[in-house]
Amino acid sequence: MKNLSPRQQKILNLLTQKGDLTIAEIRQLTGISQATAYREVQTLAQAGIAQKTPGGLSLLPAIAGLCLHCHRLVNSRLVFYLEQPDGERRAACCAHCGLLALNHLPNTQQATTTDFLYGSFLNAAHAWYVLQSTVAPCCQPSVLAFGQKTDAERFATGFGGQVCDFTTAQKQIALLMSLHQTEHHEKSSTNNSPHTP
Repeated sequence: MKNLSPRQQKILNLLTQKGDLTIAEIRQLTGISQATAYREVQTLAQAGIAQKTPGGLSLLPAIAGLCLHCHRLVNSRLVFYLEQPDGERRAACCAHCGLLALNHLPNTQQATTTDFLYGSFLNAAHAWYVLQSTVAPCCQPSVLAFGQKTDAERFATGFGGQVCDFTTAQKQIALLMSLHQTEHHEKSSTNNSPHTP
């Protein structure tokens, strides 16, 4: 990693405390111009220290971090963050696990997901989701997030799946998982039952 200037180190320290920063916050906290703030964001992103977001910068997801729901490695391309009241940022490997984890963490202050097409961070409550498409890069049934409804609809046209808003997606994935568990339990019961002559 290259040596950071004192200003870059200050931005990185602020980013570590907060998790993400907007250009406006960087300007306010460091007293630099907008153009300089954009250059610093670009430098930190190119150095692999942080990740550019629309209008700012965020920490890179921990490569070795485990999903809070399924305990798989967290994929930075699909990560779903849940901000807790104590400031802790919990990570789920994908929108599938993130939506399910919200049921167990009802005090979550904010949830952030990753746009499947563009890789930008989105407020999970404002995202659109495609459930059960043929594209399943992580957990199944697949749940992929999109910033625009039109992107989700076009994706579903090409790869199948159901387009849902946040509330519907959360209910649908919980329902699909409960049906899957019931189906799995019934198969296990059938396979373990004694055979009658």
